[in-house]
Amino acid sequence: MSESVRLEVRTDRIAVATIDRPGSRANILTADLWNQFDEVLQELEAGLAGLVVASGKPGAFIAGADLKYLASVPAPNDPGVRALIELGLRVLARLSALPFPTCAAIDGPALGGGLEVALACDYRAVGSNPKIQIGLPEVKLGLIPGWGGTQRLPRLVGLKPAADLLATGESLNAEQSMKIGLIDIRTDSTHLIEVAADFLAKKSKREPLAINDHTLPMIPREPVAAREAIQCLIAGTKLSFDSAIRVETTAFLRLAGSDESKRLIAEFFNRKT
Repeated sequence: MSESVRLEVRTDRIAVATIDRPGSRANILTADLWNQFDEVLQELEAGLAGLVVASGKPGAFIAGADLKYLASVPAPNDPGVRALIELGLRVLARLSALPFPTCAAIDGPALGGGLEVALACDYRAVGSNPKIQIGLPEVKLGLIPGWGGTQRLPRLVGLKPAADLLATGESLNAEQSMKIGLIDIRTDSTHLIEVAADFLAKKSKREPLAINDHTLPMIPREPVAAREAIQCLIAGTKLSFDSAIRVETTAFLRLAGSDESKRLIAEFFNRKT
């Protein structure tokens, strides 16, 4: 029995996986949480009508990677970081490949790795919480998305909106996210999971997304993380998804543990104290 991921199957055969890391205010994507999420995904029956991925933390979705761990990485190309990134990628590949439609139910910040989990779902629903933020802020920490964000985002919203979000690290509110096609439905927070489940009951598995717009964005010179992110995005227009993910992983490993990333993560924690 998973401690961090509860699984419920409704009478309509829609499953709800609720991520709720015990003893923590946030659902941080540690190796333990990834493994527990993977165990739950493997338990799902092929005959289900859909899966809703939700959070048990009020006003929050998934917080992303463990920044304290990334701040302690001694140098780039760390084997432990590679193992963590590859673990998350395997779990999200399993989520994406489920034979029934999936929907992320978001009622709070979905940033970094949290958004990457949502992007691996077929659809995304948001509640009415005013604290909803959607984005990939890794560049502000001297990093890039490492769990597929540089590839799934442009395949969903197009190159230009994706490039803007990746290069700036800025986040969007619910309305802005709906406008660019990042979010599929909005509803009152009190009914979010039920609405997401009802939505899935009428939907089929989404076809694999592809990049149709080949108007390539400019590659920024600085900061280094922004340049790496856009180079990964552009690589995805020329490579298969799996090959582009390998490019992303290589770039992430170059940045994680760098002096610049550790400095920016330290500044982030100093601002919070």
